[in-house]
Amino acid sequence: MIGKLRIAIDISALLPQPTGVDVYMLRLVEHLGQVDHANDYRVIVNYEDRRCLDGRLPYNFSIVPLALRSRPARLIGQQIALPLQAAAHRIDVVHSPSFIMPWYRGRARHVLTVHDMTSFSRPEVHVALRRSRLYRWAVRMSIRRADLVVVPSAHTKRSVLEHVTDLAPDKIEVVPYGVSDDFHPGIASDYQRVIERLRIAAPYILFVGTIEPRKNVARLIEAYRLLISSGEIVEHLVIVGRLGWQYDDALARVEDPGLRGRVHIVGYVGAADLPAVYQGARLFVYPSIEEGFGFPPLEAVACGVPVIVSATSSLEENLRGATRLVDPYDIGELAAAMKELLVDESERTRLRTAGLDRAAQFRWEATARRTLRCYRMVTSIRQAVAGVDSPGTPPGSSDEGARECHR
Repeated sequence: MIGKLRIAIDISALLPQPTGVDVYMLRLVEHLGQVDHANDYRVIVNYEDRRCLDGRLPYNFSIVPLALRSRPARLIGQQIALPLQAAAHRIDVVHSPSFIMPWYRGRARHVLTVHDMTSFSRPEVHVALRRSRLYRWAVRMSIRRADLVVVPSAHTKRSVLEHVTDLAPDKIEVVPYGVSDDFHPGIASDYQRVIERLRIAAPYILFVGTIEPRKNVARLIEAYRLLISSGEIVEHLVIVGRLGWQYDDALARVEDPGLRGRVHIVGYVGAADLPAVYQGARLFVYPSIEEGFGFPPLEAVACGVPVIVSATSSLEENLRGATRLVDPYDIGELAAAMKELLVDESERTRLRTAGLDRAAQFRWEATARRTLRCYRMVTSIRQAVAGVDSPGTPPGSSDEGARECHR
């Protein structure tokens, strides 16, 4: 029988302006705190983030600052301070939720989250570090050395197996992420105040995401230009998100004289205002080339907004039937879909209803419970190897844990 576990979760990869991976780390820890009051947790953070979960965690969670945010300091924390912390406190499970785990394993079992494999499948759309041999070697070795690899979609599982060919498929568990309750249909008088404060031009088509090649923003702008030049729509195009890398092409297209005053790059919008920005949109468009999960379109459908996404990767897996799927490379198809969903009220209504139903299937509580079962599973495997597993496969034992983790 598995007793109380000592679990360390390393969220030191947090960025000051949270994007998808950061949202996952914060929401997972917060919801583990809601569903698990039995086990002991040590949440490893950078000194700058030591207050990031204040008031949101129960008594069995400790926040442990082990590093600073700079990359060299974080690596020291991850590869040296974390293993020492795990040994000193006899940690049973170490969860590394951002691609790379410590080299030194110690006695703890290791769970690794891999959010996508696009640094392998599409290295050309990443910064130099992510496409370097050293980084990709570190990711591959972490995948091979982890006791269990958690991924957010069946697409990502297939991609891991494609790029780490000697990995057993049963070493990977699909645990979909959630959509926060903050994202829901809004009241116009409420979201209009936020839109006016942010000086967002209305009515508008919305994109949310980092401006970088994988998000395909340049083709979105080009599809929008086709519609504006033909006089077929009156909506503005609003692009929300921080500048990432290789964004020159997208920014250059905004300078087209025909788009002057029509395309608005708002920059990063914080979590408090983001739901209102979704709620006020006439249409949300996300033509990303490849995603491991894809938070923004799920957040948009949760807000009752009609959505267009690429017919690729996890986007198709998560959203088929609840959004309009398009070829992300076909600018004409994207423009036609945008025009249709701006004018066809019956289709807009159908997608709103289907989208709300789909978003309701992605709950952070379920993510937390399934992740907890994965912790129990890897611990029961250790006990079985040590010959101390109790008979009868009680709840949390290796067989039941494997089934529950995969549901």
